[in-house]
This record gives sequence, C-alpha cells and structure tokens, in this order.
Amino acid sequence: MSIPERFERVRFEMKKIGADCLVVSPSSDLRYLTGFCGISLERPVLLILTMEKAWFVVPEFEKENLSLQLKESVIIVGWKENEDPYKKTKHYLEEEDIQKILVNNQMPAIMVYRLRNIFFNQEIIPAGVLLSNIRAIKNEEEYECLKIAQKLSGNALIRLINEGICGKTELEVGRNLREYLCQEGLECSGIPLVASGKNGALPHHSADHTVIREGDAVIIDFGGCYKGYYADITRTVAVGNIQNEFKIIYDIVRRANECAAKQVKPGVTGEELDMIARNIIEQAGYGEYFTHRLGHGIGLDIHEEPYIVIGNNLALHEGNVFSNEPGIYLPGKFGIRLEDVLFLRKDGAECLTDLPHDILISK
Repeated sequence: MSIPERFERVRFEMKKIGADCLVVSPSSDLRYLTGFCGISLERPVLLILTMEKAWFVVPEFEKENLSLQLKESVIIVGWKENEDPYKKTKHYLEEEDIQKILVNNQMPAIMVYRLRNIFFNQEIIPAGVLLSNIRAIKNEEEYECLKIAQKLSGNALIRLINEGICGKTELEVGRNLREYLCQEGLECSGIPLVASGKNGALPHHSADHTVIREGDAVIIDFGGCYKGYYADITRTVAVGNIQNEFKIIYDIVRRANECAAKQVKPGVTGEELDMIARNIIEQAGYGEYFTHRLGHGIGLDIHEEPYIVIGNNLALHEGNVFSNEPGIYLPGKFGIRLEDVLFLRKDGAECLTDLPHDILISK
C-alpha cells in the first residue's frame, strides 16, 4: 500500500470523528504511514496530515535522507538549527481551518506541550484507537513480512536446540539465540527471554546467570524483526530426560493452544478466544496458574491491537494478526508456555509459526 493510500485511510477515519488534523511523531505509527523509521531526540520530526495536505517537518540536514516516495507524498518543511520548528510548523498551517488536532499516542509529552503552546485555540487530543485500528488489519505485503520473520526466527531456535543448552547459563543461551537471529538476517535487540527450572514460573523472567541443568523445563520467548515486522514465538524446551509432570502440563497447554486456534474466525471476540483456552486449563485444575491474557496483536510493534483478553468484546476481523500463548506457571517448580502467531483469514486462522507443537528436546 502506498503512502497516499495510507493517508486516505486515515483521513476517512478522521472525518468520522470530526478531526481536522493529525500530528505524528517518530514511532511505529510514523513508520507505518511514511516508512520513516528514524528518531527525533530533541530535534522534532513530525508528520502533519490535514484533510487536504500533508507536511513532513524535519531538520534541514536530514532532508536528503528521506525516501523518494515520502518526498513525493508530502510537503517537506526543513528547519535550521537556529529556527523554532514548532513556530515554523504553525506558519504553514495558519491558512488551514483547524479546530481539532489529534496526536499519536506514542508522542512524547514535551512535543504535546510545545504543540499546545502554538495551537492554543485548538483542541488537542490523543488519536486513541484511530491509528491502531487501521494498523490492526494487515495487507498481504505485511503478511509476507510477518511470515518471513516467524520462519527465520524458528530456524534460529532449531539451531540453538540442536547445539544443546544444558550446562550453559540463561544469558549465554539468550545471547547465542540473538546471534543466530541476526545470522538469519533479522534485526534483533535485547536478550530473548530464557527461563529455566523454577524461573519459568515467572512469565517475564529476564535471563540471568542461572545454569540450565538436566531435567529442566526451559521457556524460550523470542523473535527477530523483518522489515520492521516482529516475530513472537515461545517454546518450552525439555533438557535431557522428560519428567512425567512436564508431559502432563505440556499436554494441557498444547490442547488449550490448539483448541483456541481452531475456533478463530472473523466475528469471534478476543474474550471468547481467551475463555476457550482458559476453560481447558481450568477444567484440568490449573486455572489459577494461567496468569496472563491469551494473546496480543503483533506487527510493527511486538504488542499492539487486537488484544486477546477477557473484557475485549470487539470482533476480530480478517487481516488481524495476534499471538496465541496459553501458559501454566507452577511457583517454585517450572512453567510452560506455547506461543504461535496467527493470521486471520476469512475461513479461519493461518498459523505463521513454522515450528511443531511436539515437545522440543535439547541436550
């Protein structure tokens, strides 16, 4: 989808709520709308979109770094180091009849403050779900990026498991996995989540110096980024011999994941899917140990709309992409989570995660 086409989608939604203008700062929102993925720091970079025009406010020395498609889609407003970019922005908008300005939810507070100082007669409010609802419906180009991200990430995990993780620390395993993700051609920042033994009972444990031992259950939650689109995969790996309790809990989590996936279709709500998985875990007697939502949307942000959680009664739509990640966490013992990424088609869910649900075993 071209930049002008995305602008028109936004304008259509702006018109519904009576907004005259949208201002977007560097963020995944700006990347979605323009392809620009730079940062602004203390130097403002802003997309300003009205019903008729689009401006891109950027430091003068950055103008040549902008893509040709962006330059052809907006009016470039360059500002010099001795100029006030906010006042210059106001100058370009003075002839516009603007009453209600939306700002993207990720805009820094200082930018909102500076905008209020120059647009003191206008209403300035967060854009809310306007942008997130648009971004939640992925097109085929986005689908391909997400699918490649999952595939390459899965390749990295299989390499890690085949090489063995027993005797290494969680940090060593996380660093190795990050390196393998990069070698697959993915962007990767931070250390993947690696939680062994009793650390696995903490859903968001950060990898530390705990040594992975024979018989451990190890949760590995990870994913690289391809052209801005994220993978998000979790597998719980058995180290050496598989303990009987591990098999029992793993089977419950697997059934919860697979039963929820089978019920995915347009019109189903996030709450309904969460309850399908949750009921299976509750009926098995482990309901209190499934402590988080079933899933979240994924795209240019690793967590975005739609959220698959109790209380979300909004219907899912074709083109939605979200995780399916039930888990059971037994304090002082271990945890198990099984996470896939699903792409919603008109006839059900396509699983983009190219890894089996069988127990993965590493030496």
